[in-house]
Formats: sequence, C-alpha cells, structure tokens
Amino acid sequence: MTSHLVAPPRAAEVARPPAAPAPATAPRLRGVDALRGLAVVGMLVVDNRGNDSITPQLQHTGWDGLHVADVVFPVFLLVVGVSMPFSRRAARPRDVLTRVLKLALLGWLVVTAKYGPGVVGAGVLGHIAGAYLLCWLLLRLPRAVQPVAAAALLAGLTVATRVAGAAPDRSWGHLVDGALGLPFSAEAPHSYLGSAVTVYLGVLAGRALQRAPGRPALVRLAGGGAAVLAAGLALAPLVPVNKRLWSPSFVLVTAGIALLALAALHWLADQRGVRRPLRPAEVLGANAIVAFVFSELVFRAALGDTVQPAVDGWVSSVAGAAASAWLYPIASVAVIGAVCAALLRRGVVVRV
Repeated sequence: MTSHLVAPPRAAEVARPPAAPAPATAPRLRGVDALRGLAVVGMLVVDNRGNDSITPQLQHTGWDGLHVADVVFPVFLLVVGVSMPFSRRAARPRDVLTRVLKLALLGWLVVTAKYGPGVVGAGVLGHIAGAYLLCWLLLRLPRAVQPVAAAALLAGLTVATRVAGAAPDRSWGHLVDGALGLPFSAEAPHSYLGSAVTVYLGVLAGRALQRAPGRPALVRLAGGGAAVLAAGLALAPLVPVNKRLWSPSFVLVTAGIALLALAALHWLADQRGVRRPLRPAEVLGANAIVAFVFSELVFRAALGDTVQPAVDGWVSSVAGAAASAWLYPIASVAVIGAVCAALLRRGVVVRV
C-alpha cells in the first residue's frame, strides 16, 4: 500500500524499466495435505488403541495379509514421495543427507525414550529416513532408467522371497538384518528396500500433479492407482502381501490404494473446493512430525504404562471394553490435533 508520506520518485527512477513480475507460485495442493493428515490420524488410532477389543482392521496382521492398519504407514511414505518433486531440498545432496541424519537421530531418541537406553533401532522415523535416502539415490539415475530400476528391485525382492522363504522365523529379511547385526523387525533395514519403491511411486504421482494438476493429474492418479493395485493383487499368489517384509505385492497393493485415495482427495479438495470437512486432517498433516513425536513421547512413553491401563480398566468397567478401546485413540487425536492447530495459528510448521 502506498503512503502519501513517501517522496515522489526521481527522474532516474521513473526512467528505469519496471521489474519483471515474480513468477506465480504454484497453488498448494490441499488434497496432498489432507491425505498426509489422514495417514497421521490412522497412525494415532492404530498406535494408541485402548485395548485389543478395537476392530481387527485397526490392528496389524500377524504375518501375511492386509488390514487397514497395515495401509496407514505406506500411505504416509507415498506422500513423502509426492512432496519430493516440489521440494528444493530434495535436489540438494547436502540438504538430503542432513534431513536423513535428523530423522534417524530423532527416531533413535524416540525409541530410547519409549524402551530405554540400549535398545537398537531407529523406529518409524528411521524407516522414513532410510526409504527417503534410497529413493533419492534412485532419482540420481536418468529419468528413463528410474522405473526400470524400481521394477528390477521389486523383481529381485520377489526372487529373494521365493528362494529364502517368507516364514515368521526365516526369510530374506531375517538374513539381511542378521548380516547387519540387527534383530529382525518391521522397521529394520530390510524394509527400506521395498519402501523406497513406495516413495518412488509417490514421486511419480508428484510429477503428475506438478505437470498438470486438475483433471489430467486426476486421470493419471486414478488410472495409475488402479493399475498398480491390480499388479499387486496379481503378484500376491506368488509373493504374499506382508507388511513386516514389505514384500513386492505389499508395495504395489498399498501404493495402489494410496494413489486412489490421493486421486479422490485431489478431486474433492483441489477441484471441488471442499474445505471444512478436510480442515482437521490438513492441520495434522501440516505438522505431521510434531503429531507423531508427541504421540510417541506422551501417549505411549509417558502414559502408556500407567495412565492408559488405568483409564482402560475404568472405562471398560463402566461402558465396556469396546468403548474403552476407542476412547484412548480418540482422545489422542483430539489432544494432538489441538496442539497442531495452536502451532498452525502461530505460523509454526515443523519440518525435519
């Protein structure tokens, strides 16, 4: 806004040609934010359930198979990939390595706070760091070679599964983690291989949105999601869908579901302009790291062994175990959502 107190410009300033207008920034894709936030809600509900009386779909499968709970983290990882084409940091090696180290360190601190000193593992955040780094290395290849390399990685994992087996006590994942001197777990390094492809499929979705948001991207996302899901289902009889191994069929099935969800939210939020129902998810998605770390440190590490069992016992005696199973996760979503909303009102968005 021009003020009448500003002195009139000198002749030299008037003669100077006007500066070129700054390039318009691309509009923020609210559908991506909403999907990230819904993945956060899913993680909070799955991790903070009051007891095992909650629906089985919100509990991880023991080994082979797929529940809703098993889809949540792959959706989040796919959104990590969607964001990469829009991020300047993802193009700078130093920034990438710094981010990977920060995520790994924060993951180790969270695991230590939950389980005590001496526990080996970087947890969920370490898993994100490993998958992100491997995907970034994949993106250093010529663009035409990248999908071939991703397909070759899935083919190699398929062969490894068929040769080494996929039993709870014996698999290629056990061999990889054991060779690194680490115990086998869902977040151990073997899982970074398949999940890097999950992130890469998100990169492809991000490129589609970057190239032509709107109807063209919607067609690409929906068509690609359906094709990837069909490929995963076709592969499942050969290689079971298994989250703990992050098997090739698991990669494809969950990525297909995530891409279809992204297409739906892109249509609702960015094309139809739906705002109010998606706003809570966007708030959580804006500070996803805060939401996850707060949940792990407060609701699991600090309250998980004392307050949570006491609340579960009291609510179960009054309203039944099923009601108690839902109360704790709903409370965690409400409290963490309020924290994230307060941060966003102050313009605070924490990124690692």
